[in-house]
Amino acid sequence: MARPGLSDALRYLAIALILVEGGIHLQQYAGVLNEVPTISTLFLLNAFSAAGIALVLSVSNGPISIATALGGIGLTLGALASLAITRVDTLFDYSEPMLRTAVTLATVVELATVVVLAAYIVVSLRPASPRGA
Repeated sequence: MARPGLSDALRYLAIALILVEGGIHLQQYAGVLNEVPTISTLFLLNAFSAAGIALVLSVSNGPISIATALGGIGLTLGALASLAITRVDTLFDYSEPMLRTAVTLATVVELATVVVLAAYIVVSLRPASPRGA
């Protein structure tokens, strides 16, 4: 297995980013998107899913954490794809007409989340080099 220090650091950073992603979705659900049918429910589900993924990542290692990281990437890419659709068209009768601060912040956090989770998976799967090599 990879060096525990780097793998753990990436895992902790991923946990923080996923929690921020979920927090943004929860804040938007409670605020401006609360009255938007379907989209508000999806934002709430994103927040709960992010919390669940962060929880499992915080208590697991090995294959379970890698599978959870893959789930986190899927959740985050789904959010990014949904945002892209709402910027150019509608999704469930909703469109995002402008890049609000929360949208910009969510995009940056989600991109970082995908990168960090992918790096965590790569580092976790990389064989450890022998001591002294």
